[in-house]
Amino acid sequence: MSELGTVSGLASTEVGLQIKDYAMIGYFVAYLFYAVHAFFVRKEWMGRLAVITLGLGWVLHTLFLVSRGLFYYHQHKGFLLPATNMYEATSYFAWLVTLLYFILEIKLFKTRLYGVFALIVPLAALGFAAKSMGPDPRELMPSLKSYWLVFHITAMFISYSAFALAAVFGLLYLVRVKGWMPIKTFGDKLSLRSLDELSNRIILVGVPVITLGIALGAFWADAAWGRYWGWDPKETWALGTWFVYIIYLHLRHRPGWLGYRSAVLSCLGFTVVLITFQGVNMLDNVFSLNSIHAYTMGAANVQKDIIGLSIMAMPMLFFLVMLFLPVPKGDLSEGQAADAEEVLGTPVRDALKGAAGKMNVPSPPAHKADEPQDMDAR
Repeated sequence: MSELGTVSGLASTEVGLQIKDYAMIGYFVAYLFYAVHAFFVRKEWMGRLAVITLGLGWVLHTLFLVSRGLFYYHQHKGFLLPATNMYEATSYFAWLVTLLYFILEIKLFKTRLYGVFALIVPLAALGFAAKSMGPDPRELMPSLKSYWLVFHITAMFISYSAFALAAVFGLLYLVRVKGWMPIKTFGDKLSLRSLDELSNRIILVGVPVITLGIALGAFWADAAWGRYWGWDPKETWALGTWFVYIIYLHLRHRPGWLGYRSAVLSCLGFTVVLITFQGVNMLDNVFSLNSIHAYTMGAANVQKDIIGLSIMAMPMLFFLVMLFLPVPKGDLSEGQAADAEEVLGTPVRDALKGAAGKMNVPSPPAHKADEPQDMDAR
């Protein structure tokens, strides 16, 4: 590479990092606007201001990713996804979380009140990257110079983004069911039923995408190393993540698993995601695992990696213990059978009716068409 090309490349990365700093400022200001809208000024103009500011921050973030992509294009004479080291990967994850939040706010949430909680995820990711990781581009392994990188990494990070947002609503559910958060501020937007349904529906988006991502990774591994699966630490933890959410889907509609335990499992699943995404690199540094999937994070610091792994392990153990604790009073699972028609659907209701008939227990009378139902009783 010529000296002029090197200087030009360094200049482009410096400009990109300045754009990234402005994007972080935009995200932070947008978060403040969302907080003001949620807690103090519940006006349409304040909500619009929060959305516009977040959109500007996201556009600036996009420009940073584009600048990195152009840098790699000139360096390697081809397009590469700007997610080739941990700093870029974390940035790309935060970008996808914000994009997914935008889509969900329009299509699913139908409110801007959730932004004050959901936007903690990209802000925390960007702050962690800025504090702990080297931003400089790294020389790429030959296996990373592949079009498979775009499809595999994007699919995995979309699923991680979905699981992160689902964990936010799962955590809100746990806070609410414990009675630590009043509902007057948000009305029915933070009701147990709303939080449970939102977390579940977002997980239903993430599970097929992570399945696709793992499959694409297997094809990439075959193209790069001549085998579909090698039980590399990253591969093993990714498979473990997939199993956690498959178990979630399997158990959700079983008696006692609606609501509290589903929320705990959602939060537990995201702690596994964090270890798959970030922790494997720390494990690789501490135990010299020689993982072919380990991202570069800058200079290795074993002591800091041990602290990071300990911090990740604590919430995992916390939610694992919570999974086996008694269900709090007022949880949705308490009325799971009685509310089968509304929560679990017609097939379960019919099954309950059939069981009642076999035991010669009369089914409750149906409401007449013109008879108002007592909503409070439900």
